[in-house]
Amino acid sequence: MSRSRESLFDRWSLAVFLIAILLFGGSARVDGVGLVIVRTLAIIAIAITLPGWWDESRRERLYNRYRPLLLLLGATAAWMLVQLIPLPAGLWSALPGHGELATRMTAAGVEIGWRPLALSPGRAIHSLLDMLVPLAVVLLVGRTSDSSLRELPLRLLAFLAVAAVFGVLQLLGGEGAPYFHRITNIGAAVGFFANRNHHAVFLALYWPLLLWFLHGRNDRAGSHAATLLGVLGGVAVMLAIMATGSRAGLAIGGASFLATSLLLYRSRGAAVGTASAGNIVRLTLLASIVGTLAGAIAMLIFGAGFMDRLDQGDVMADLRLAVLPTLNAMIWHYAPLGGGFGSFEAAYKIAEPVNLLSLQYLNHAHNDYLELLIDGGLPALGLLVGWGFVVWKAARRGWSDEQAAATDRVGIIASLMMLAIFAAASLVDYPLRTPALAAMATLATVLLYRRPDIATTRRKGQRSVAGFH
Repeated sequence: MSRSRESLFDRWSLAVFLIAILLFGGSARVDGVGLVIVRTLAIIAIAITLPGWWDESRRERLYNRYRPLLLLLGATAAWMLVQLIPLPAGLWSALPGHGELATRMTAAGVEIGWRPLALSPGRAIHSLLDMLVPLAVVLLVGRTSDSSLRELPLRLLAFLAVAAVFGVLQLLGGEGAPYFHRITNIGAAVGFFANRNHHAVFLALYWPLLLWFLHGRNDRAGSHAATLLGVLGGVAVMLAIMATGSRAGLAIGGASFLATSLLLYRSRGAAVGTASAGNIVRLTLLASIVGTLAGAIAMLIFGAGFMDRLDQGDVMADLRLAVLPTLNAMIWHYAPLGGGFGSFEAAYKIAEPVNLLSLQYLNHAHNDYLELLIDGGLPALGLLVGWGFVVWKAARRGWSDEQAAATDRVGIIASLMMLAIFAAASLVDYPLRTPALAAMATLATVLLYRRPDIATTRRKGQRSVAGFH
């Protein structure tokens, strides 16, 4: 679609949708008002893309390009539907992990009747509806032009900056500050999320988004200022991550910051127009790294409130370690079919050890890989491996594309960095259970198939704006 023929709605539909999801989809709770808004927006977005399927040529192009992703989403939804099929009492009681519950129900005089595999059918339905947002992202990207996709990172960076400032204001305002969600970390910097860890993970996306933005620029005149402003903005974002008090966010954000800094440091004059400008960028990067480290040391030494926020996570961190044996036992207890998507909270209450009973409760495993196995069993593990294969195949194909310059691999690196951030955060939390971060993870995956950062006029052997020597 040419720029002249592309309407204002087409240019902004994807950006507006993603920003709206980031604004209202920051909670993983099923009783949040934002979830209703998010799903309504996803249904509207999917409906907007339906006319494109009526055109045979556009349908073939969309399906052929994103077929692995669409098939993966379809397979995930299919397994969720299977877990919702009502089963007779005898068959249900014979399912792994369900027999003990059936015995207790019979002893309590509760009729088993026809029941689905999922221990919490209502939560399983919510999990199925959660698939609307990733599907909407894939379909919207499919109808968005390359030029509009190249403008997307700047729009996302602008929203990220607003979220960072909002989080700092929440920290300064304390308990009287405005929050978007009813159940949240009151007094902490959470931005538009309900959880400070999720807010920190979102802020860590700044650096791969910056890489994507710089790589997509075709004008050398403005790239110098864009690089310098981007680096300086990244320092502010790192300080905002520190303000969240999230240890996982600090580790992930710091790794993202250092990795991107090294990539940008290797940039030469082609990245910013002249060799002298490249030297300025490198000096700025060095100064930024030193300044950020100095700021971190100062907060550790003089920021008592910052240290208090880190210490507040010790109770939950200890609980996460203490429940690992129970979680591992639950995996085998419900293997190979799982207890049903969204059923972790109910399943854990059944298996919760007496010595771990406290006012703290687990609504999620705080390790999404373990929770995925508990809920979805071996089929869910197969879906996860399938997603990894999809990512690997798309990245490998893009990396070896003979039509692109070697420097065009920066776009692939940016997408993989975003996915690596989510993969690391999922080891200690559940970021992808929020619609907001699930949408960003889907976007990163889709961009491995659709590489809009490569201009159509660029040819093999040319340097990109954020290229390497």
